Amino acid sequence: MNRYIQLAIFVFCVHIGGILTSQAQTMESLRADLQRLSETPGYQKDTAFLIKANELGFMLAESNPDSAFIFLDKQIQWCRSAKYKRGEAEALKIYGNACQNKGDFKRSIRYYEDALIIANSLLDGKLVPGILNNIGLVYYNLGNYGEALQNFYKAIKGAEKVNNLNVKASVLNNISLIYVEQGKLEEAIANYREALVIYSSIGNRGRMILAYNNIGDVALMQNKLDEALENLKIGHESALVMQSPEYIEMTARTIAGVYLAFDSLDKAESFYRKSIAIAKENGYGVPYAQSLIGLADLLYKKGNRKEALTIATEGLKEADTMGQTIQLRNANGLLAKIYEDEGNIPEAFKRFKVFKQFNDSINNLQSQRVAASLESEYAFSKKTLEFEKASQQQRWIIFSAFAGLLTFLIILFIIAHNKRILNKAYQKLQEKTVEIENKNETLEKTLNQLQSTQSQLIQSEKMASLGELTAGIAHEIQNPLNFVNNFSEVSNELIDEMNAELDKGDIEQAKSISTDIKQNLEKINHHGKRADAIVKGMLQHSQSGSGVKEPTDINALADEYLRLAYHGLRAKDKSFNATINTDFDQRIGNINIIPQEIGRVLLNLYNNAFYASSAKALATSDSNYKPTITISTRKMGEKVEMRVGDNGTGIPQEIVDKIFQPFFTTKPTGQGTGLGLSLSYDIVKAHGGELRVETKEGEGSEFIIQLPSRIEGI
Repeated sequence: MNRYIQLAIFVFCVHIGGILTSQAQTMESLRADLQRLSETPGYQKDTAFLIKANELGFMLAESNPDSAFIFLDKQIQWCRSAKYKRGEAEALKIYGNACQNKGDFKRSIRYYEDALIIANSLLDGKLVPGILNNIGLVYYNLGNYGEALQNFYKAIKGAEKVNNLNVKASVLNNISLIYVEQGKLEEAIANYREALVIYSSIGNRGRMILAYNNIGDVALMQNKLDEALENLKIGHESALVMQSPEYIEMTARTIAGVYLAFDSLDKAESFYRKSIAIAKENGYGVPYAQSLIGLADLLYKKGNRKEALTIATEGLKEADTMGQTIQLRNANGLLAKIYEDEGNIPEAFKRFKVFKQFNDSINNLQSQRVAASLESEYAFSKKTLEFEKASQQQRWIIFSAFAGLLTFLIILFIIAHNKRILNKAYQKLQEKTVEIENKNETLEKTLNQLQSTQSQLIQSEKMASLGELTAGIAHEIQNPLNFVNNFSEVSNELIDEMNAELDKGDIEQAKSISTDIKQNLEKINHHGKRADAIVKGMLQHSQSGSGVKEPTDINALADEYLRLAYHGLRAKDKSFNATINTDFDQRIGNINIIPQEIGRVLLNLYNNAFYASSAKALATSDSNYKPTITISTRKMGEKVEMRVGDNGTGIPQEIVDKIFQPFFTTKPTGQGTGLGLSLSYDIVKAHGGELRVETKEGEGSEFIIQLPSRIEGI
């Protein structure tokens, strides 16, 4: 066995459909469903209960095999008692999966074979390909390549028949294990990439991680270290997002090997220890042994012989429990070197003898595999030659018997026949061409209609945001106009007073009044400019935008649109009040943006925050609840971060991934286009930034905008 045997342990049958947010959440959800179903009398015989129980058993088999055995023993009995054959077959197969995770290959195949008998008795045959694939994997782990390939090819044929893409991709992965054994690394990596495409198309994130891991491992074998690390980082980060212990362990172990090849021993040690901790906690026998011995070898290279001896001894014990030939060889070889360095020659010699025995055994096994491969190639070549020889003799007899005129007639017949076939093919081709042209014309019309509709919807969204501004602007512009009117009236009265004083000859009093008039005129000028700025802002927002950037005070922009949004909502609902907290970082200064575009983003986020807090205020019975909106800006190195938070209703976890999709809205029909957040996301992306959300249902949401402090182009 090599490292691919350990990786392949995680390649099981069909996964539970759907994209998992996290394993822990999914398992808790399944337990809740089972608890609800178990409240019905006779629940052990209810099909819905048994299906959910199998789903939970599957996840336990992957994350904690020991607990899965206890649960699945009960589940198999429940299915038999209910005479639910499909559920029994599925439970037996999952039991085999758990055995594989523990490294108990011989026990797992017994459960797979029992599951296969039941699956073959079912009419649709949908369970058969996955079970055959798992049986083939067991035979591969046991070194029986002939049986492994036979089951793999049956599995992939069955998967195509029932259109099971998960099993097809899994079989491609497993066949690649044999390619790796044969040194056909390019063929192996091509299969892994094809499997990755399939897993991506069906949204199977777990198996996408496996594909990235395997591509990275083969690249490591090819000494393409940068390519290996790139693929493995993608897989490891995805595993962390999924919170999947088996995939985190697997990718961490493989990344450790890459860093070891880079001679980055500290990084390699960190990933080995992560792999060991996860494998030990979850009972992953094979990966646990491999990572222990890998870490011990690394510590030996760093000169830490004492800890290397302890960990290598533990790895040897684990490998011996499962009969892992390669790891037994590696552990004994490493221990022999450690004991020799410490001067314990008898123990070093003892370990070297065991190392030699295992090494010879592995070499013999590899020789047998090479011989079997050569024997198969020879048998195939021999049959090909016999066929070609028989065909040649047959052609000679026909040629001799039908010489002369008959040969000529046959040629004429063939020509005429081929001509008829070509004519029919040409006619069909012409018909297909016309059909394709008609379809293309229809598609072009449909595309034009969709583009037109999209433009109309985007314009509607922009006009909707403009409408939100109008009420706020009306309130905002009224204040400076009131000042202008009031100071104008006062100034008229002061002019009358000044004229009266001039008539009296009191020049000093007249000058004093003229000073007041001048101050009033300055205030009129100030508030006039304020009104002018508000009008210009409205005009900028209503324009489609030329894409021209300009230095903008982001704090002033955020504050301006906050007041407009709040006054706009108050104009529609006089009863609404909210506490607004702002925290603007004055270190930011100006950044180069399109202000009307970022203004649209802020207005949309403010309106959503006010809407959420207003909705919660109407729905809650808590008299102490006060709608609160929090806006902050912060300079973070080369980035500027803006946060818009509320204490409203929050966003349900199941729809968080959809809120930035076009036309998706949680508002009632007629109150939202579903384009606001989508357009905001596109605008921020066009500025080279990022828009994301942090939310908790029932407690509120916070939208975070990150923009580069210097934007070179949009």
